[in-house]
Amino acid sequence: IYRLGGENPASVLREIVSRLLLPAEFDRDFLQQVLLARESLGSTAIGNGIAIPHVRNPVILHVTQPSVTLCFLENPIDFKALDGKPVNTLFTLISTTTRCHLHLLSRIGFVLHNPHLRQALVDQAPREELLAVLAAAEAEIPGSA
Repeated sequence: IYRLGGENPASVLREIVSRLLLPAEFDRDFLQQVLLARESLGSTAIGNGIAIPHVRNPVILHVTQPSVTLCFLENPIDFKALDGKPVNTLFTLISTTTRCHLHLLSRIGFVLHNPHLRQALVDQAPREELLAVLAAAEAEIPGSA
């Protein structure tokens, strides 16, 4: 999602939830509440302008497919990152199980070490380019072949 609006973390999370590809019967208000609750426990900002909003307990969402949604903000927002930098890039996780949740978090953490991916995120590269760079970064994960 490019040029996502919002003036603060709560409004950014509201915008993300409104745009996520979820089943029609999914309770988006509940998802927004649990994302905000997780953020209140401690910032999901990991530094260098990146945050990974996710729920604390993925099992409560009852989804059938995990997803990671990459969002670029229209304007950087203070998510209280430890490095003090405002966030402009978010990876939002929706998981089916705790194991899947931890797996996705670790994969995101690994690929974010890739300098080509980091540059593509800074550049807010076009979707096709991002997917290609991400695939190359994922291929570097040990045992992913």
